[in-house]
Amino acid sequence: MCGRYSFVKSIPDARIAAIVKIMDERYPGSYKTGEIFPGDTVPGIIAKNGRLAPVPAVFGFSGFEEPKLLINARLETAEQKKTFAEGMRDRRIVLPASGFYEWSHDTRKVKYFFSLDHVPVLYLCGIYRLEEGIVRFVILTREANDSMKDVHSRMPLIIKPEEVRAYLTDAEEARRILQKASPFLKKEIAG
Repeated sequence: MCGRYSFVKSIPDARIAAIVKIMDERYPGSYKTGEIFPGDTVPGIIAKNGRLAPVPAVFGFSGFEEPKLLINARLETAEQKKTFAEGMRDRRIVLPASGFYEWSHDTRKVKYFFSLDHVPVLYLCGIYRLEEGIVRFVILTREANDSMKDVHSRMPLIIKPEEVRAYLTDAEEARRILQKASPFLKKEIAG
């Protein structure tokens, strides 16, 4: 699962600086930074008329039981689920992050932070839908790889910066990208 992640404006990356600049100019004060929780509004990247566009996006689809939110979709079954099929086909979103959080499932409940070693930003794959004109997203997950399966059985789908455009604009290419192996992640105890 991926229930919380981190987005900070100060990530030393030119792409993030460009996203922050656009968000601050077009949507000032519209998004949260730091530890991101379900229900928070954050920068998301979507395709609009073939161009990539940062937009404010709310983490979580409205659920069937208020106030619960749907925050993740399993890659393995998303295309077959009515709630997620259209998003998989036509409304993909990428969430820039410095990393994400997960808790151990033992009695200690240790909070871990997962990131990429020597890479300041990772791109989480998701799908979105419009609810009353608001972009709302869920994060796609898959079976965890060896870098985190001792903490949790699921992990978010992470793509390379050079795959973002294809993931957002080409459904067939997105399927191919999503089948690639997940990167090995650095694990730290979160403070």
